[in-house]
Amino acid sequence: MQTGSVSRYGWVDIAKGICIVAVVCYYANTYLGYLRPDTGWLSHWAQFARPFRMPDFFLLSGLFLSRVIDRPWRSYIDTKVVHYVYFLVLWSALYFAWRVASGELQTTGAVPLVKHYIYFLIYPMAALWFIQTLAAFFVVTRLLRKVPTVALVALAAVGMLSRFHTGFSPVDNFLEYYVFFVIGARLAEPLFHWADAAGRQPRLALAGFGVWVLLNLWVTGQGWNKVQGVDLPWSMVCILAVIALSRLLSDSKTPVVQALRYLGRNSIVVYLGFYLPLLLAFELLGTGVKTWQADVLGLLLVVVGVGSALLLHEATRRNALRFLFDRPAWARLVSGRSGAAVARGEA
Repeated sequence: MQTGSVSRYGWVDIAKGICIVAVVCYYANTYLGYLRPDTGWLSHWAQFARPFRMPDFFLLSGLFLSRVIDRPWRSYIDTKVVHYVYFLVLWSALYFAWRVASGELQTTGAVPLVKHYIYFLIYPMAALWFIQTLAAFFVVTRLLRKVPTVALVALAAVGMLSRFHTGFSPVDNFLEYYVFFVIGARLAEPLFHWADAAGRQPRLALAGFGVWVLLNLWVTGQGWNKVQGVDLPWSMVCILAVIALSRLLSDSKTPVVQALRYLGRNSIVVYLGFYLPLLLAFELLGTGVKTWQADVLGLLLVVVGVGSALLLHEATRRNALRFLFDRPAWARLVSGRSGAAVARGEA
């Protein structure tokens, strides 16, 4: 298992690992909840992670944007837009094929099928909306790179806090999460300083993290994190807590931390690949979904989702199926970069 060298930024992979596990848990809890009232620990974790699960993912995605934002447009669009659009188009097709094959989507004729597929590109299935939204964030942030940081962050915050909904999910997702991406892109150095401070004062950081756990249990239990005006600041508190924990863990060589770091380095791989194995697991379990002990079943589903994605990536990376995770040369605007960079975000 290759985890990369530990550096000042080593905590970023761990934070991404925490977030991707939270995402898989969320979808496992959601689909399990359709079939039984009790989802065990999954429901509690999904509620606890709600304030930071996606906000932190978007913030972390913007952390290193300053390194590439001034590249020539062709190179920038290739790595920050075409890269994600390729995987959106590909995996939407795979998800779509599953729905047709399973009988979930009943339609006949080429034209209706094409229309349904185009619909799913606009309104992505399952977790693919993240890929679509991230590409939009990169474009808009490049176009607005001359706007002062305070003004841009304030404008993005207003978009989120206003809870303005158009009914068009690509726009609504943009408004809800753009502020976190902008904070990551424009305020990366203060965030790195925060992580550094946690590393210098581990006991204080650990005590603060413990207090945050108790507070977040209470806040999410009461539903206060969903209250307009509270959601944004509390999400930022949660993100800072996850960053501090990730920095504290970054010096550890324990198997759990190494696994989180590995998941973080391959977060997009897991994001793309966990959904179909999760659905297949539900199909194979059949009536067992309703009869198994909830906590055991939840753990099994998460392990299947995460593990299957990683195994699929490993099984396809050196053969003709590597296009599933490695963008081929024909899908590039510029040459000379390894397709395997999907796991590294092609930064």
